[in-house]
Amino acid sequence: MPHDPVEVRQQVIEKDTHGGHDTILLHKYEAPSTPDSGVAEDSYKEADSLLAQRMMEWLRSRYPGFLWCAISDLAQGIVKFNIPILMGVTDWWVINLRTTELAEGLVEGAGQILERYRLPRGRFELGSFLDAREKHSKLVVQSRAIPE
Repeated sequence: MPHDPVEVRQQVIEKDTHGGHDTILLHKYEAPSTPDSGVAEDSYKEADSLLAQRMMEWLRSRYPGFLWCAISDLAQGIVKFNIPILMGVTDWWVINLRTTELAEGLVEGAGQILERYRLPRGRFELGSFLDAREKHSKLVVQSRAIPE
């Protein structure tokens, strides 16, 4: 059983564009467990942290304003990301790093997520986001399906 995530750092990013909004980025770490529920050695900790940070920078630079979440799990050979307000905390776009280049997977996945929720592939638009949230958000109503 994994341990509870621990907050490593918090970063406030002040809005820098017209129509933008202030954002708080949380960096958390979840230690792996041993079979007896102890804390296992994590040789991927630093690499996972750096890769998740790079993913967030990429997503935020190409799709500004969207509140992404990114997780790296190099021990499993995957990374995953989502927009939790829309997709909840259990549904993710997963990239298998053994079969897909990271940049290719980010382009495809982010585009698919935004397209499915009918959101623009550019700057954040509050009206379309609020519409998507009202119709599809799984954060509160977990039984909602992700649009196809």
